[in-house]
Amino acid sequence: MRNPSMKASRVLVRALIVVVLMVMTSTALARPSIGLALSGGGARGAAHVGVLRVIEELGIPIDYVAGTSMGSIIGGLYAMGLSPDEIEATIKDIDWNAIFDDNPVRPERRMQRKLDDRQMLIGTRPGVIESERRVDLVPALMQGQRLALALRQYTLPARSIDDFDQLPIPFRAVATDVITGEAVVLKTGDLATAIRASMAVPAVFSPVEIDDRLLVDGGLAMNLPISVVREMGADIIIAVDIGGPRRERDEIANLLQMLDQIAGLVTWRNTQEEIATLTARDLLLVPPLGRTVMPGDFNNMLTAIQIGEDYTREPEQRTRLAALAVPAAQYAAWQARRSPLAATKPVIDRVRIDNRSRLDDRLLSSRLEVPVGEPLNPQALERQLEQIHGLDNFEAVTYRVDEVDGQTELVVTAKPKSWGTSWLQGGLELSSTGGGDSNFNIGLGYTMLPVNRLNAEWRTQFQLGQEPALSTVLYQPLDIDERWFAEAELSYLSQNLVLFDPTTHNLRVAEYQLERSGGRLAIGYNFEHWGRLSLSYGRFAGTGELNIGDPSRAGENLPRRGFDFDSGYLDLALAVDTMDSPNFPRQGLMVDVLSRTSRTALGASDDFDLAGLSVLRARSHGRNTYIGGLTLAGHFGGDTPPQSFQRLGGFLNLSGFNQRELSGVNMGLARGIYMRDLDTPLVKTYAGASLETGNTWMQRSDIQLDNLRVAGSLFIGADTLIGPLYLGYGRADAGETAFYLFLGRPWHSQLTNF
Repeated sequence: MRNPSMKASRVLVRALIVVVLMVMTSTALARPSIGLALSGGGARGAAHVGVLRVIEELGIPIDYVAGTSMGSIIGGLYAMGLSPDEIEATIKDIDWNAIFDDNPVRPERRMQRKLDDRQMLIGTRPGVIESERRVDLVPALMQGQRLALALRQYTLPARSIDDFDQLPIPFRAVATDVITGEAVVLKTGDLATAIRASMAVPAVFSPVEIDDRLLVDGGLAMNLPISVVREMGADIIIAVDIGGPRRERDEIANLLQMLDQIAGLVTWRNTQEEIATLTARDLLLVPPLGRTVMPGDFNNMLTAIQIGEDYTREPEQRTRLAALAVPAAQYAAWQARRSPLAATKPVIDRVRIDNRSRLDDRLLSSRLEVPVGEPLNPQALERQLEQIHGLDNFEAVTYRVDEVDGQTELVVTAKPKSWGTSWLQGGLELSSTGGGDSNFNIGLGYTMLPVNRLNAEWRTQFQLGQEPALSTVLYQPLDIDERWFAEAELSYLSQNLVLFDPTTHNLRVAEYQLERSGGRLAIGYNFEHWGRLSLSYGRFAGTGELNIGDPSRAGENLPRRGFDFDSGYLDLALAVDTMDSPNFPRQGLMVDVLSRTSRTALGASDDFDLAGLSVLRARSHGRNTYIGGLTLAGHFGGDTPPQSFQRLGGFLNLSGFNQRELSGVNMGLARGIYMRDLDTPLVKTYAGASLETGNTWMQRSDIQLDNLRVAGSLFIGADTLIGPLYLGYGRADAGETAFYLFLGRPWHSQLTNF
């Protein structure tokens, strides 16, 4: 009889042998894990999509993904389960021009902001923090409002995942701590916020605060996150470097090129440090983007995709990658485990507004229309959030979708501007002709916002130069939708009324200095974002001093010495504005209709009636823009005083004449303007020409077709930081000529003397 202990030992040995064989078999069948490291590089990052397309065609399973900057966008979408074709469709779907502009497109902006464009103040607006009595600059050129909303929309399927290891493919986004300079690996939290932090290019996009750390673009610390993928557990790494090319010595000729080179050197150096950690088993792919697609070429991203794909299909790269492919059945099993996140839109059960500003919550809620119990429409929601952002109080207006107590909650967060909701604006106005006629003014405005919970604003503005001025205006919305409003103004203005000899071009015969001070009260109605109707009462007292000359030589019955005047009037005004740009419009309509009734019963020195109409229409085809305009103004009874004469002449307003060289009670101007976009970098530049006809008349009986003046111009225009700048040449039908240097908007409404 055998010993029972020996029998037990043999059973144990056999069991151990089976276990060892199973482990050996499992090890033999196991494959090495593969990680993907995607670098940053702006628009060049689209090449990652082409690389991914070939990787999938070869049947290479990806187990880990890490990305920096644009690589974090592509990597994050791929980790969510999107295919390369779906990622390419997303790139096509995004309006890359609009995404880098925080403001709503101009046709959708509030009329209050559109009417600001008619002043001399420029768009740059340093903030004012009243509580600290200091001026602060914005932290970046863009706050990333639209970028954040786009990332939120495309990552909605991952809204309930806060551990990036739970994505179909584990994922990491790399950012940089702007305080310490260290690389920060983001592996938990909100996916859209993590990607936004990873691509927050300093001074371009505002930094993102996560866990008390201020984060910017990861490219500053680790542009190619190879070590991150290795730490995630990858045995083999596929690293894709699409960093921008360094410039040669002869390619560094100006400040911008030097700054670009310095930024490129920073990312290049840390990229080389990461590449040095690659082993013989790892693969490095460097698509040859060269200068075909530069980091800022977001309209050329499809070319980058094609370059990435063509490069990866080359025999050398394809052979290297093919060694990592697995059998079709094994790849199919991997794909099944990597099933994409459900792309269904969340059904919203309730809406909550996190309003951190001084505005009434109703101003925000009235602009939100999110049906409860229905799937969320991200595009419609984004348009509504843009309207809230357009109230000018907020640094960012974003949303998230949370699951709370078994319900799906939409949370809208409105974060006030950290640099102050009030602002300062400077302005410059310049016109000069070859004949010596010139005009120069410089101004500064301060806008306090919000004055109260209904978003009232109070602007004080002064102007120095040839036409000194001081004004303070309170604009008060009367309802939460800003349909009705009231306005009150106190102002002082000094103007020069220069008179020319009507028979001799460029001959000044007299000059008055007009000064007026007083106030205005108005009530009006805003037609959504496209128009405004207002009724106002103005009461001013003024003086006119004859500085030089004999006004009788101008052919007009004007005072030969100083005079006093009072203004008391009612104005009815309609303004329509759908222009896409205040400086060089390509599309849209601008209409002004004004009617003034001056009566002694209202406090005026004279009884008279004036009316005017100005229409401007812009249309474009390709790089060509066509602008047509018509302006008519005249009196309809009574004696119009000289301070209310209509003025005409100057660049694009009967070119060839001095600025406002022609004067009269009645005025007419028709013009056609052609502009061609010269497609210049950094500063938009245009070449153009105009054809104009019109005149001024003292009596309506003088208005005849045969006394219309005809003029034209050739010009170059640039959309500079201080406003639209023109250099032009004008010629009128009787041989009048002038060269112009003009800073301002000469094609705007000419109804300036009402």
